[in-house]
Amino acid sequence: MAGDKGSGIVESYLVAYNAASFVGWAYVLVQTTLYLAEHGTDLSGLFDRVGLPLIYVQTGAALEVVHALIGFVRSSAFTVLLQVYSRLLLVWGTLYYFDRPEVRASYSLVLMIVAWSVTECVRYSHYALALLNINIPALLYLRYTLFYVLYPAGVAGELLEMWAALPYAAVIHPLLKTFFLANMAGYPPVLYKLYTHMIRQRRKILGGGRAVGAGAAAAKNKKRL
Repeated sequence: MAGDKGSGIVESYLVAYNAASFVGWAYVLVQTTLYLAEHGTDLSGLFDRVGLPLIYVQTGAALEVVHALIGFVRSSAFTVLLQVYSRLLLVWGTLYYFDRPEVRASYSLVLMIVAWSVTECVRYSHYALALLNINIPALLYLRYTLFYVLYPAGVAGELLEMWAALPYAAVIHPLLKTFFLANMAGYPPVLYKLYTHMIRQRRKILGGGRAVGAGAAAAKNKKRL
């Protein structure tokens, strides 16, 4: 009984965490959309509008590493750390640190924000609902289909953001520029690994008649894909 109670508390916490993360990313997406509708190609105020919410909600994803470490979810803590690390480098080491229009007022920033926020809105809402045993086939389909476009789009935005920061990193210290270049060089193999993994998961979950049930079970186990 005590175990069931503990499990229920953990599950309730995960529902709350995923729901809060969804709300945060939805806010970033809505505010970005509104800004673009209001200002068009003038991106000079975009970071002022969504920068801090973006940084905060992405930083919250660091908890996913903790979730994996303490066994709240069945995920590899190392794999989660790699995924979270690259984004934290972008929001703190690039966006927050370099107050430059090439970094904070660029189309690459728009591309990155849109790719991230759409991906995470779908992912977190899917996880939260699955934990509540609410299965929405359309959401499951989006979860395992949008990555075809959003993964390459997000990576392109991230790489362009780092590239824009390189001259300013070099001014601080040549090793900082080298550090950014080393991180950029690691993107292709990581993208390939994640992309092919998601393709396999898509075939497994959407490829047969038991797609919805399998998808719900995968989400309930909270594997970070």
